[in-house]
Amino acid sequence: MSFFCCCHRLPGTSGEREPLTAQYTRQPSQNTGVCSKEGTLAMKVVNVLEIDTLFSDIAETFNKQYGDHSAMEEAIRRLKEASGCAPTSSLTDCIDNIKREHGACNLQVHMDGYSFSLIVKEKEVPADLEQAQRQVWELNRATKHVIATETKLQEMICSVLQSQSQLAERMKAENPEYLDQVRLDANLRENIQTVSQAKELSKQYGKDASSVLKEMAHLAGLIL
Repeated sequence: MSFFCCCHRLPGTSGEREPLTAQYTRQPSQNTGVCSKEGTLAMKVVNVLEIDTLFSDIAETFNKQYGDHSAMEEAIRRLKEASGCAPTSSLTDCIDNIKREHGACNLQVHMDGYSFSLIVKEKEVPADLEQAQRQVWELNRATKHVIATETKLQEMICSVLQSQSQLAERMKAENPEYLDQVRLDANLRENIQTVSQAKELSKQYGKDASSVLKEMAHLAGLIL
């Protein structure tokens, strides 16, 4: 079983946006934003506090999952380096290579629920093997976060997509000026489109994380 990493990105958009940072303070009446880094989600203001908060929450949650997915990919890349494997190698190839290189260390993949680790029973652990253990730990942490976020995010997105007409009516009711309605309706439509794209990307991130779990479970002698 192999795991292929690819970076899924949202199409770039512009206008009425601000950065979303780790110190993000929610201000729904302003633009929920997008990190300058490609791949994060962006929203536009629709000038209704409750609606802007919904989109703000989705942006924040998606960007967290995107960051965890990127961390998952980075851990896999570093694990391949630590094990001396090619970029196209599978996780199974990496672990097998580590076992061949450190056969005397009596190591194995251990899995408990969604938690997995590389266990070494020897007291003295070589530096390169310790690095591999660290990357497996980082991979496990990021993988669990991706999966945990997906369920919450899908519920948030589905709720918005199922209430599109109500959101549009609410926006028009609270913004009676015609020109405002035209501009904000365009923003709302773009937000809905972006949320729809995020829904599919989030599912793909979840599938990527599930592939990691299944492969590590296989290495631990388990079946998910």
